[in-house]
Amino acid sequence: MFGKVLKVGAVLGISAAVLTGCASKSYVDEQDAKILEKLQTLEGKVNGLEKGDADIKAKLGDLEGKVSSMEQEHASMKSQIQENSSAIQNLSQRVDALEGKLDRISSNIERVMRKSLSK
Repeated sequence: MFGKVLKVGAVLGISAAVLTGCASKSYVDEQDAKILEKLQTLEGKVNGLEKGDADIKAKLGDLEGKVSSMEQEHASMKSQIQENSSAIQNLSQRVDALEGKLDRISSNIERVMRKSLSK
């Protein structure tokens, strides 16, 4: 980018040199001053853009770090969910087994009570 600014300055300088043959020295000096002022303004803008670019890169680095951290948290949560799901399935199977046992015990109690009442 700065190279382009220098090229523009060189072209403007050459243009000023060509004008010296056709214009007075005071006019050329005035044009040189304007050109130098524009070059300084352009350099200031280039420096500002370079500084802004560095700020943007720093912010991008921070965001990448945050995204990486969030990905790790997500992976951790996913594994916890899988573990919890597995534990819930195991508990559900145990509850089903206990319900079956309770049904059998209840049937046995009813049978014993019927036998004792029938005597």
